[in-house]
Amino acid sequence: MNKPNAFTLLIPTYNPSPGWDVTFNNRYQEFCALIDEKVNVVLINDGSSNDLTIGVEYLSNAIGEKFHCIGYTPNKGKGFALKFGVSTFPSEKYMFTDTDFPYDSDSMKQVWSTLMSNNGIITGYRDQSYYKDISIYRKILSKGLRWLNQKILRLPINDTQCGLKAFDRKVGEILLNCKTDRFLIDLELLLATNKQKINIIPVPVVLRNDIDFTQFNSSVLKNEFLNFLKLLWKYKL
Repeated sequence: MNKPNAFTLLIPTYNPSPGWDVTFNNRYQEFCALIDEKVNVVLINDGSSNDLTIGVEYLSNAIGEKFHCIGYTPNKGKGFALKFGVSTFPSEKYMFTDTDFPYDSDSMKQVWSTLMSNNGIITGYRDQSYYKDISIYRKILSKGLRWLNQKILRLPINDTQCGLKAFDRKVGEILLNCKTDRFLIDLELLLATNKQKINIIPVPVVLRNDIDFTQFNSSVLKNEFLNFLKLLWKYKL
């Protein structure tokens, strides 16, 4: 077996917006410049129905050998994508975020540097400033889940869904045993990690000013609520 890479950045994607490839490259290069290191970055195509060939070719040329693209069909969800990335690309440490790198590079550097000096999982934590520019609907969902995380699930951190996290290989093995394939993979990973009494370290992070939020439809919310109940049963009841 080949020796695992020291660090890998995982980026699950599904039908990214036009211009995603340029944004991806600019923000990847910005992050690498801040930490003074070119890191492996793996784009995980989560069964996109759009053709990503041109964007992938652009990134291959712009980033070079540090860029990797893997994928599958059909779409299976963020959780499946992350597990696929960890199982396909062995590494000592990982970090994951979204295709548009929604958190600023200073935040990414802080999560990365904390991981480099600690074991366990490093999770981004969004303070009250996060709620300034989001819809009332999203605010209610976010704060409601935070309340459930703290009061019902008794997690040491209530912001489980921040899309910027980093972890070591031991947590990566825990991730591979998680059953969630979609949105609540972040929650299950933290529940499973906490159950094994592994470090969970929050790091304050800041969203970029130009981020557009995706909309949740009712069917997605219904499915995720059912998934939440399954996690509650598995880890607490």
